[in-house]
Amino acid sequence: MNELPKREGDAPVEEQRYVLCVDDEENILKALKRLFYGEPFRVLTATSGKDALEMLRNNRRIGLILSDQRMPEMSGAAFLEAARVVAPLVPRMILTGYADIQAATDAVNQGGAYRLLAKPWNDQLLLQAVRDGLSGNIPAVSDPLSAEKEAIPHE
Repeated sequence: MNELPKREGDAPVEEQRYVLCVDDEENILKALKRLFYGEPFRVLTATSGKDALEMLRNNRRIGLILSDQRMPEMSGAAFLEAARVVAPLVPRMILTGYADIQAATDAVNQGGAYRLLAKPWNDQLLLQAVRDGLSGNIPAVSDPLSAEKEAIPHE
């Protein structure tokens, strides 16, 4: 498990929230950790959807998932879809460097991503999106999976 060292003034470990960043490129994960340094949350990183799902199963303090779309073995949309089952109330965001409408549609519709962000990202916009997600300042759905069940059936 890769995370930043504890800093003076951090909340006690049992009270800390985590952002899980998933990307197959280590340099992207390092850039995200630098960007989030000093924020009131800890950062966990995974280089694959499989590793990220394991972290998600074992850490109930993860408050937000930020995933790349294009990764080998498991796309971001597929990872977010699996993450939605493991932790349905954790907000999910997708980062992509490609203008792939189908991938974006899959990330939102299948993975329940509430936010799609482009690479390269704007630091302030990404920081605000993560802060909003952790604070619950996002479109409210108490149980994302139940919202689909309540959808009006097609005639």
